Order: sequence, then structure tokens, then C-alpha cells
Amino acid sequence: MRTPVLILSFVLAAVAQDAPVSLRVEYLSNPAGIDTPKPRFYWVPVHSEPGQKQTAYQILVSKDPSVASGDVWDGGKTNSPAFVHVGYGGKALESGAVYFWKVRFWDAAGRPSPYSAPARFGVGLLHRSDWKGKWIAGGNQLRTEFDLVSAVKSARVYISGLGYYELRINGHRVGNHVLDPAWTPYDKRVFYETYDVGPMLKQGRNAVGIVLGEGWYKNRHALMQLNVELANGQKFEVVTDTTWKSAQGPIVSDSVYHGESYDARRETPGWDQPGFNDSAWTAAAVADGPNGELSAQMMPPIRVTAEIFPLKLTQPKPGVFVYDMGQNFAGWVRLRVKGPTGTTVKIRHGELVFDDGTLNVENLRSAKATDTYTLRGGAEEIYEPRFTYHGFRYVELTGFPGVPKLDTLVGRVVHSDVKPIGGFSASKEILNRIQRIVYWGLISNLHSIPTDCDQRDERMGWMADAHLTSEAAMYNFDMAAFYSMWLRSMRDSQDADGSVPDTTPRGAFANGPADPAWGSAYPLILWYMWEQYGDRGLVEQHFEGIRAWADFLTSKSEGGILNFVKFGDWVATEKTPGNLVSTAYWYWSADIVAKTAAILGRPAEAEKYRKLCEEIKTAFHRKFWNNEMGYYGTGTQTAQVLPLYLGMAPPEEAGRARGWLRDKIVYTDNTHLTTGIHGTKYLFPYLSRNVGADLAYDLAVQTTYPSYGYMLDNGATTLWELWQNKTGPSMNSHNHPTLGSISGWFYTELAGISMLENGNGYAGVRIRPMVTRDLQYATGQFETVRGMVMSSWQRTPRGLKLDVTIPFGSDAEIILPKLGLSAVEITEGGKSVHPSAENAGAAIFKVGGGSYSYELQSR
Repeated sequence: MRTPVLILSFVLAAVAQDAPVSLRVEYLSNPAGIDTPKPRFYWVPVHSEPGQKQTAYQILVSKDPSVASGDVWDGGKTNSPAFVHVGYGGKALESGAVYFWKVRFWDAAGRPSPYSAPARFGVGLLHRSDWKGKWIAGGNQLRTEFDLVSAVKSARVYISGLGYYELRINGHRVGNHVLDPAWTPYDKRVFYETYDVGPMLKQGRNAVGIVLGEGWYKNRHALMQLNVELANGQKFEVVTDTTWKSAQGPIVSDSVYHGESYDARRETPGWDQPGFNDSAWTAAAVADGPNGELSAQMMPPIRVTAEIFPLKLTQPKPGVFVYDMGQNFAGWVRLRVKGPTGTTVKIRHGELVFDDGTLNVENLRSAKATDTYTLRGGAEEIYEPRFTYHGFRYVELTGFPGVPKLDTLVGRVVHSDVKPIGGFSASKEILNRIQRIVYWGLISNLHSIPTDCDQRDERMGWMADAHLTSEAAMYNFDMAAFYSMWLRSMRDSQDADGSVPDTTPRGAFANGPADPAWGSAYPLILWYMWEQYGDRGLVEQHFEGIRAWADFLTSKSEGGILNFVKFGDWVATEKTPGNLVSTAYWYWSADIVAKTAAILGRPAEAEKYRKLCEEIKTAFHRKFWNNEMGYYGTGTQTAQVLPLYLGMAPPEEAGRARGWLRDKIVYTDNTHLTTGIHGTKYLFPYLSRNVGADLAYDLAVQTTYPSYGYMLDNGATTLWELWQNKTGPSMNSHNHPTLGSISGWFYTELAGISMLENGNGYAGVRIRPMVTRDLQYATGQFETVRGMVMSSWQRTPRGLKLDVTIPFGSDAEIILPKLGLSAVEITEGGKSVHPSAENAGAAIFKVGGGSYSYELQSR
């Protein structure tokens, strides 16, 4: 079974002789411990001349930090424009070893750049036989001590603690991850993390401690291996076994849904330091750990990424204090308190308050979302939980000794620490506010998997929620490693018949095979990853999996229609036939299999699935087309946009369906959405490209129900699950990112950044800004695998100004709208230029990588 690969990245600058070298190292995965013997490399050349290309490169890999010799691998001068996903071709890499690498490139004139500064990467434990330790269990605290006879040259620790763990060495916490490791199908795969811990060890006596939480595993097991190389050349190992001691620490209970209970009176200072008397502790026992393959956690870890300070403190009832954090987010709070020994403070979390100011937790269902802290007494105490998280805006504090202050609590923002790479802004403030609530909705629900919500008794990796927001996430964050790992979980969760579950990993809500519109996340996210990152290796890894999924759907079909339905167009205000939605996603799954087969050079399979697509299209039209009315299904917005967006409608009927869709939105629905999570995703881009930018814009800035503006006007700081402001119990999460697909439309249509045909990974870029209605300017930019792409336009008194940045080595088509002006003059950088081509409405320029500034003015 193939494993995902690590992408190691540089930004490498300078080929012009007088240009300075400017570089940074950006690892897309954990550089301390990769679990593949064949890593791939990535760098971004930067050139002082526009339109330049890389023609060759040379990579050196060595165990020597200076990488002077390239003794592990000297790839030599390789004539190739590739600088993304370049495969390693040197000697076999060793488990546990550390390597250094650097790269240089040649430009179109044959001039070499300087070498980049060296960067490092470490190899994890590549084989199960490399692990010497055993899974152990006992209480929720484990410890051991050991002696080192000389100073430490280097030390690396490999650890997995389930459900969650915190590792400590000589009284100090190792790393800054929280809620580690990531949630996986534990019967198939378990993640471990690698840390360089040499500076934390010392000659003489040392101690290691592990704190364990329940997490999603619902048990507490630990596996650890510490490999030490001493200055005298001796090698030393510390592993988990029955020589370790265990005890029940101050964490009395912990639960993802219900919170953590901590009794500070049970603390034993020094337990994680050498010399502690652990005679009262019991021996750890060897545990039947999970059966899953041990894999390096090559994805951004969950971390505390920011702090939020409360905006308001009220006392709706005696002894009951409610904090308004001002923002709905995922994480917890840090408490500062001083009081008598045994005092118990209760911290409850919720998204809403009742009219009387008390906390409303009805929509949490059975989740208690409550942390309790029992004081040790004496000096001021500080507490924040380790092994739970909450989704909340409001915090209720009870049992507090005295009267708390506004700064008694501080919010701690917690999520998978994906790197922000994008930004969007526009002159219409409602668009910026929508972008903000989408941003918070996305990061609140990245918790090692993409969750549907962060507050109630659910928080599952619902597949539809994820694929509908994945493109928006990729414009805003570096999602390459995150989704690579989640795709692997999909493959691990796939059954022998090709079906996948509705949630990945499979959870309490995953009953039977996934709804077609949910399970199609497997091919869809793979396809988006191919488009955004150009990763052929990922396509190779998952082709058989997505083909098996498409074949499973085919096995469930009858006469070209897929009547297998569970959810349909979820949360729509108008019902679309479920089998219409399912059949559309079956078609799309088969279409992606055909496209990926062609990418991989498998023409027979590509043709097989193209033929299947044609059969589905024919059956779909026959089943759902109402020729008398000129619409699909029951005439809903979703029923029209799905076949139109996917190109399923015959050309002779597409115009009628498109006209019906336009008229329904404008006249029947009074320019409001009636779509659910599926229809909304595709409606905005389809309208912009095929019906009219003005109509898409009018829907986006609508403020009455149902609309994004309605959420904002009713106090939303994150996206809601439903269009309506429903507050009773059941399905009414107020932090649900699923409708956040509109953020992708901001980048691709309003800012106008997209890709040329076959320009995956932004090897080919198209800039086509959407200048519409009262919008005066819009700016979108994000880091691609090839570098920054940007489109920033603004109206001027006589026309339009457009600033563009195209990544190095990319080909670009810039489409400058003429705004209906009959005679225009166009300049770039202040100099008059002539377009490469033009049509009645736009001037078209063909350019290469670089930055450009166009101005169009009426004559």
C-alpha cells in the first residue's frame, strides 16, 4: 500500500547577477519525521525578470549540514522546468536519520542561481520492526527515569498516545501540539509524532512523563521510543514497557463532548522530573493497542493559535457570570482564580444566550461542554483543559470564589494549524463580513479532520460538508497536507464493495454506505487537489479507490438513475428530488474517474467511464426533464444548476433550463436563494459565467431571509447550519462551515482568479475580474504551489485599473473588461500596450510570470 509523500519546499530567489538571494523554508508537513523513503521536493524560483522560466535544476542531499558534497544524492543538472513534486532519486534513506538538502536552478538564458541555504528533514521509523516499545496502559499519567553516562549529541522521540497525549521531559512539555494525535480509523492507521529533544536531555538522571486523555479512541494507551546518541558515540533507547509506572493524575475525567474535570488537589509536583518518589505508583501494563499501521503525522498539528479577550461580562443571576467573547470559535478558556482549597469552579460553554442573558445550551443536544476546576488553595491558580475542546461564543462561570473580572477568562483559539495563504477584500462591506464568517467557520472546524460543527454531540467528518467547502479552504489556507491525510483516511475507511461512509473516520452517525452526494467527497477532493496542487502522485494513490466508489454507485443504479438517497440537497428551503441529486453526483464521480484515467495514461478506462457518463446524461434527461415547462425535476434552483453546472443538459435544452433558473430566481424567489448545501455551492459560479454576473452579485449581497446577509444582521460571527435563525434543540449549529463555499466564488469570480484549461497547479492562470453593479474594487490573492497569484481591480473616473501577479514560470491570460466603452486606451506600467487578442467586451493579454499593472481609459 502506498503512503503519502512529504513535500519539502523552498522559495529560491535570484538569477540576475546583481539580484539578492531571498528564500524561506516552508514545510507542508512535519520535517522532523517523514514516513516515506521517497520524499518529493518543492521550491519556488524567484526571478528579477518577468516571463522567465526554469530550464534545469540540481538538488543535493547530504547528512552534512553544509550539504557541501551531496554524498547522499547529487542529482546533477537535470533539464526540466519542474520545481513542484520533484522525486528523490538518491541512496536509500535510513530510519531515524536526519538529512539536509539544497537546490539551484537555471533560467531561460542558461544562467544558474546560487544554491539555496540548506534545509533539513528527518526520517521517521519506516518499518514496524524499528519500533522497540510496546503499547502500555495504566492510569492517565505514565513515567519512567533513566541515566545518560555522557552529554547528548542528538535525541529523537517517536510517540503516539491514544486518544490524546501530552509528552513531558525533565519537567518541561515537549512541543506545542494539543489534542494529538489526529483522529484516524484506528483499526487501519495510527499517527505518531517525531520530536528532536536533544536539548531537553542532560548527562545523568532524566525523566519522561506522558499524560493521556480519552479522545476519540475512548481508551488510554501509549507507545513511545526515545533514541539517544551520546557525545561518546554510545547509542541509547528508552521505550514504553512494563518498567514504567502509572497513576491517576489530577484530570479526573475528560471527554471531547462533555469537557474536562480537573482536581488540583491531586497534583503531585515533580512527577515528570528525575528523583520523584513513585513507589506508590503501580506498574504499567502491556495493552492490546490498536491494530492500525503506524504512520507519521505529516499534517499540520492542532495548536492554540490565538487568544480572544472577552468583550462583556454580565451577572444574569446571583453567582452566575456570563462572558461574551464577541466571536464564535473553537477551543477553550484559560481561568485565573484564587480561593479556598476544594472550591470547584464550573465553566460552561455555549453559542447562544436567552433573552434574560443566561446561557442557552439547547442546541448542544447531549454535549455538556463543561469544564470544572477544583482549587488546590493558596496562591493564584491558572487552569486550561488539555483533552477537550468546545465551540462557543459565551461562557458561564459559576462557583467562582468572589466576583470575577473581565480578564479572569481568556479565550484560546484551537484548530489544525493550517497556514493562512489567501485574502479577499472588496468595496462592498457585506462581502468582507461574509468572508470573515466563512474564515472563522472554516478554522473552527479543522480539527485534524474537517468537521461539520464544533459544539454539539457530533463534530464528525461529514463528507459532503467537507467537499463543498474544500475549494474555499484551499484558497484561504494551505490544505495540501491536511487533505492528503484525510484522503488516506477515506481510503482506509473504504469497504470491499467500494462504498465509503458518510463520515470519515467512520463514527456514530455513519450508518451503511454514504449518500452519493456525501461519498463523492472522495473523487471530488482528490480532483480539487489535482487542480490546486498538480499532484499526480496523489492521483495515482487514489485512482483505484475512486474508481471503486464510482463502480459501487453503478451497482446501485437502475436504468441509468441512482435512486439510492439518504439526505439530498440538505437544508434547502425548496425540496429537490433526492434521486436527481444522487444521479448528478454519480455522473460527476464517473466523470472524475474518466479524467484521472486520462491523466494517468489509461485510455481504455478513460473511454469506459466517458461512455458511462454519456449513458447517465441520457437517462438523467429522460427521467427529469419536463419538456412542457422547460425545467428539470420540480423546477427548483438546485434541480437546474446541478445538470447545468456539470454539463449534463443537452445543448438544445440547456438554454431553456438556464432561462427557467434565471426567471425563477428573479421573479418567483424575489432574488433569494432556495438552495441547500449542494445547490448553493454551484449556483454562484454558474450564474456568473453563464447567466449574468449581476444576478450572482445580487444574491450574494442580499440581506433578507434566506441569505448570508440575514445571518449577519442577526448577529452571526460564523456561518449557521440553517438559513433560518432557529434556536431550539436539534439541528441548529451556529458554527457550521458548509455554506462557506461562497468564499471560493469571491476569489474565482469577483477577483477573477482561475486556471487555464490543463493549467492545474496554476501552471496556467486566467485573470478575469468580475466588474459588476456598485462594486468599486475587489482584491484576491493566495499562495499557489508556484508562488503568489493576485488580482486587484478598481474602477477609475475614466475606466479600470488592474494589478496582477502571476507565479514564476506560469503562462497567463489576462482578460480586461472594456466596461462597454467603445474606444479605449490601455497601458501597462504606464506604457501603451496592445492586446494579444480582443473581443467585443474585453481585451486579452498573454503574459508569463511577473507583476503587471494595467489601466484602461476611455479615449
